[in-house]
Amino acid sequence: MTKLNVYDIKGKAKGEVPMDTIPDGFEPDQMLIARSLKRQLANARIPCAHVKNRSEIHGGGRKPFRQKGLGRARQGSTRAIQWVGGAVAFGPQRNRNYTIGMNRKERKAALKHLVWSKIQDGDWLLFGDLKLKEPSTKKAKAFLASLDRPGKFLVLVPAGEEFDVVRKSLRNLQGVTILTPDRLNTFDVMKNGTILAHEKAFETVRDIWQV
Repeated sequence: MTKLNVYDIKGKAKGEVPMDTIPDGFEPDQMLIARSLKRQLANARIPCAHVKNRSEIHGGGRKPFRQKGLGRARQGSTRAIQWVGGAVAFGPQRNRNYTIGMNRKERKAALKHLVWSKIQDGDWLLFGDLKLKEPSTKKAKAFLASLDRPGKFLVLVPAGEEFDVVRKSLRNLQGVTILTPDRLNTFDVMKNGTILAHEKAFETVRDIWQV
């Protein structure tokens, strides 16, 4: 059975949390996780590029020259796409919708597989009461260093004023992202090498996603 260690402020394991919910021989569904990540990135995309079509360009209401007798190709407006200063055909539009849909059960299963995968790889850690009376970035930095983990951290801290000291101690550290457990998402889990969750935050994660 997989177990998660619970660390104190000195980086020493002081307890364990059994993970009996992970099936034997579990392998994460990489395709499901990839679809969930693609959906999240696409839905966060804000289209900025925009070109004007025929209806958006001012002017061009008069024929530039008469229809016949000049030996030139007939033209109806100087704002047609072949004219300099004219419209653009099939260009990017700011009203384009990049949204990708995904079933709620699939989204939930993708995040569950990702969390289980992190736990199996040893990249999911728990911490208890750090016993900080006031915010201290120095102590928070020493705590992360004592864990001896490379890369970035995603820290899950429960919402509430009683956890403000922990949140304020960690928020100014480089390479540290802080989230409440209900805001856990595919992108942030994959972006950060180590997930560090408070014991109570992990209970919320287990309740929401049945991890």
